[in-house]
Amino acid sequence: METCSHCGADLPENATFCPSCGRRTDMLAPEPREEPIDVQHAEPRFFGLGSPVLVFAVMLVLLVAGIVLIDLRSLILGVISIVLGACLLPAFLAGARRWPDTRLARVGVSTAGRVRDEADVAAESISSWSKAGRDVIRLRKEHFRLRRERDAKIRELGVSVFDEDGRADELKASAKELDDRRVRNEREQQRAIAGARRRTRKQHAAVVATEIIPSEQEKAEES
Repeated sequence: METCSHCGADLPENATFCPSCGRRTDMLAPEPREEPIDVQHAEPRFFGLGSPVLVFAVMLVLLVAGIVLIDLRSLILGVISIVLGACLLPAFLAGARRWPDTRLARVGVSTAGRVRDEADVAAESISSWSKAGRDVIRLRKEHFRLRRERDAKIRELGVSVFDEDGRADELKASAKELDDRRVRNEREQQRAIAGARRRTRKQHAAVVATEIIPSEQEKAEES
């Protein structure tokens, strides 16, 4: 005899409700059934991209053909061939990133990344040195102006001492202030150049490949 899953009371045959607790008997959870599950893995399909080896071969043929045509005095056809070959470079890199199974694809992606990093470093270096150059030019113009003003004060000081007009101390103080400003100006120029060098070294260090130096024990084991 079946029993109620809620209160455990005996159930009459074909009972819809439990006579003890009044709950439905057909709400029992169905027993789990073990059925095989068909799992399918969808492979990605990339339309418009060729095999990186094929694209590289076509690109190489076009570049070589362009060089040969230029050597044979067919300048226009040679340039067109070289341009078409260069236009295949993005397609080669895209295919190499999709299918990095071959050594050619891995080398191509690695080289492209290296070139991109070096280009970024070059752009940042140019920007840093351009800014430093503008600052140095501005500071040098100010330095020359301060020197002219200081020379004028020195000449006025000589005339004042000769005439004994009582302005010697004031002119000496003005000349000393101009000298101090010139010294600060020179320090600012040095800081601008040092800052550009520091930023350039930091940018170069960011793209330098990490070098693994084996320990003495590893060297001894290899030998």
